[in-house]
Order: sequence, then C-alpha cells, then structure tokens
Amino acid sequence: MDYQHVDTLTYSYYNSGDWNKLIKLGMEATDKGIDYKYLRQRIGFAFFSQGNYYDAKFQFEKARSFDSYDSFTNEYLYYSYLNTAKEEYAGVYARKLDPEIRKSLSISPFKPLESIEIEYNFKFAGTAHRSNPQYYRLGISTKLGYRLTLFQSLSQYNQVIITQQAGYSEKISDKQPEYYALLKWSASGHLLLKTAYHYISTTSGSSRRSRNLFLFAISPDLNRLSLETSGSVLSIGKELIYQAGGQIGYVFPGRSNFYLTGTASGLFQQTGNRLIYNQKAGFKVMKKTWLEGNLTFGRMTDYNDYNGLYVYNTLDPMTFRAGSTMIFYLGKNIALWANYSFERKEYYEDNLFYYNQFSYLGGIKWRL
Repeated sequence: MDYQHVDTLTYSYYNSGDWNKLIKLGMEATDKGIDYKYLRQRIGFAFFSQGNYYDAKFQFEKARSFDSYDSFTNEYLYYSYLNTAKEEYAGVYARKLDPEIRKSLSISPFKPLESIEIEYNFKFAGTAHRSNPQYYRLGISTKLGYRLTLFQSLSQYNQVIITQQAGYSEKISDKQPEYYALLKWSASGHLLLKTAYHYISTTSGSSRRSRNLFLFAISPDLNRLSLETSGSVLSIGKELIYQAGGQIGYVFPGRSNFYLTGTASGLFQQTGNRLIYNQKAGFKVMKKTWLEGNLTFGRMTDYNDYNGLYVYNTLDPMTFRAGSTMIFYLGKNIALWANYSFERKEYYEDNLFYYNQFSYLGGIKWRL
C-alpha cells in the first residue's frame, strides 16, 4: 500500500459513491501513516453520506489540521456539528464559510429573534390537600454573534396548598413569576462557556420572598464524549445555597445514536448538604423522532437543572422523579416535545408523609 494506490482508489470510490470501500481503505491507510487532507475529506464525506455525523466530524477536523481555510472542510464540519445537535459549537465554523454559502443558508452574525418557544406543564397532585400545579413559559433566543447567543425566558407557576397543622387548616396560594437569562459563548469548536441568571418572586399566602440564582458552566466537547462542570449560588434573603455539579455523557456508535448522560450535583447550605443524581438515556426512534428517559434521586429543595432554567423551590419538597420525553422535529424549523413524569413529594408541614404527583408537559420551538 502506497500513496498513489490509496489516492487513486479512494478518489474512484468517492466518485462512484462506494462509501464502505472508501472508509475501509481510508482507515487502513491512515493506520499505516498515509494521511493527507483529501483523504480525510473523502473519508469524512463517506461517513456523512451514511448519516454517521460523529465520525464525519472527526475526519473533517483531521482534514482541517492540514488546511484550516479549505471551504469544503469548513462547510461539512459545520453541517456535522448541526447534525450532532451541537449548534452552539458550530458558530466557530459558520464565520469561516464562504459568503455565498452563508447567504444560501441565511446565516448572519446578528439576529434579534432567532427562535421562540412556548412550554406548558400541568401536574396532577394525588392528594385533596393540594391543587393541581400549572406552569407556563415563554422563551426567545437572540444571536449576538457567530459565537455568542442570549436566551431569555419568562415563566409563571401557580398552586394552592391546604396545610394541616395543630388541629387547624390554612389555605396558601403559591405564585411564582420568574425571569431567566442564559448567555452562551463558544470559545472554540470544543469549548462552550455559559453564564445564567434566574430571578424568582415567590408569594405564599401573605409572605413574599425573592430568589436570585447565578450560574457558570464550562462544557468541553470531545465528539462522542461530552463533559460539563457547573457552579451556582442561590440567594434567598441572607441565606446562600451553593450547588456544584459534574456531567458526563457519551453517544454510542450506531444508527440509533443511543446515549447516556449522568449528572451528580452537591447542594451546600447551613442546614446541611445534599447529593442529587440524574441519569438520562435516549435514542433516535426514527429519522426525526427521539425518545429520552430520566431518573432523579435526592431531596430537590432549591435544586436547579438545565443550566438553572428550572429551580425546584416549591413548598413541598420533591424526593424522586422518573419520566420520559418524546422530541419530534417537524422540518428544519419546528421542534415539538412532550414529557410525562412521576414525582414523589413530601408534605411541607410533615415530611414523614408523602404523596405522588403526575406531570404532563408539552412544548414547541420555532426557528425564525
């Protein structure tokens, strides 16, 4: 095996669309030290044509190490990032695309309203002493540059609680208007930095309290392996609650893109420390349909997830949650999702007793 043999045959396989033979010969060649830009491009395109976007991304990154200005490499590297659901990292390569390609794809560095999403959550409380909670959320995304995006959200939570204490009952109306902002910056094609702020105004009966959450996260991307470490502080008056977390995820080879993601979070406050663990598993059911299951263990009082978008600060603490989410992509610009979750909640007035809660959530996102 020599350069001339490899170059001639892989080019022939490339033109004829014989992707399996191209990949096999190309990988054998690189293992034996025959490595150059066009070979990596051909292998990457073969993987891309088969729908194996993770391996395609790896090959195009190798091709880019030979020539970082090559338009074909940058274009398909950009597409590979999009097809592996890593749009935030793709901005690094979007600015390197040819102007005509950016124009045809409607890519611009600034877009005041890039997307809008709506979410509604109805929960059935399995007790006569609690009304069925409802949650509404509206979110918009703004593109501030090829590497910088801002997501903002307004939400509202409502529930009525009837407490039983010392022989009398009290009705408490729990209302929570909220504001959330998340700023994401792709420092490189393999590193994403995030910072978030979440404001919550809680009115429970005649009392009112404000919560302010500040979060920072670092997300390295290692192709099939993804990592994230985060830290946040939640202020409730003079009380501070610290949360530190680590997340690791892996996408297994195969057409279903089966993945596992585990997150461990520690909460630290004056009244004691807690550990919360979340496990997710998902796969592609069909071309545009995904299914994900998740489990969360631990006492989730004032716990936050999804980069601080959701803060679990209701009066009744949640101690366990299990659910599944179906995600469906309707074309290139619309995504729909539906979630069902089973939740175990402790009574606020007596944590020796608990009840079950059943959550039904739906959402839609439009890319404009």
